[in-house]
Amino acid sequence: MPATLTTDRLVLRTFREDDAPVLFDMHSREEVQRWIGDGQVMTDPAEAVSSIARRRMEFPEPMGIWAIDLEDRLVGTLLLKPIPISGTPLSADPRTTDLDHALGSPDVEIGWHLHPDAWGRGIATEAATRILEHAVALTRIVAVTHPDNHASQRVALRLGMADAGTTDRYYDTTTRLFVLER
Repeated sequence: MPATLTTDRLVLRTFREDDAPVLFDMHSREEVQRWIGDGQVMTDPAEAVSSIARRRMEFPEPMGIWAIDLEDRLVGTLLLKPIPISGTPLSADPRTTDLDHALGSPDVEIGWHLHPDAWGRGIATEAATRILEHAVALTRIVAVTHPDNHASQRVALRLGMADAGTTDRYYDTTTRLFVLER
C-alpha cells in the first residue's frame, strides 16, 4: 500500500470502500471521462466498487495510486505507476495481469483525475508535486494526456515536465506526452 502523504491542504491516502459513491459520481460524468481511456462513463455503482481493488494494487515503492482528500472529502485520484507500452502483446498465461504487463515497461506514468468541483484550484499540481517529492529516486517520469486536454497539459508544464509532442507509444492511442527527466 502506498504511504499516506500530506500537503498544507491535501491528504493523499489509500482508497477505502466508502470512496465508491464519490468515484461513481466522478467517473459517471462525461466531462471527466472524455479525457480518460475510451471515454466511457460508469453507468453502474458496482463499477466504482470494483475499481477500488484496482486502485489499491501493490506497486513497487515509491509508486502507487492515491486518493486525494481535500478537507476530509475525496476529490480525485493521483497515480504514479508503470505505464504499458502500446502494441506489446500480453502473455497467453491467464495468470498474467495488466499490472504484470505494465511492470515490464521501462516508463513510469504520473496522472490525475479530479472531480469537476475540484477543477481549477491547483489540487492536481499540489498533489502531483507531493508525489514527485516522495518519488525522488525515479529519474524519468511521463504524463500522457488526451491531445485536447489543455488543463492537464498545463499541470504537466507546471510540474516542470517537457512537452514531447504527440505519441502512439502508450495505451494504443494518440496522446500528448510530457517527460520529466531528473
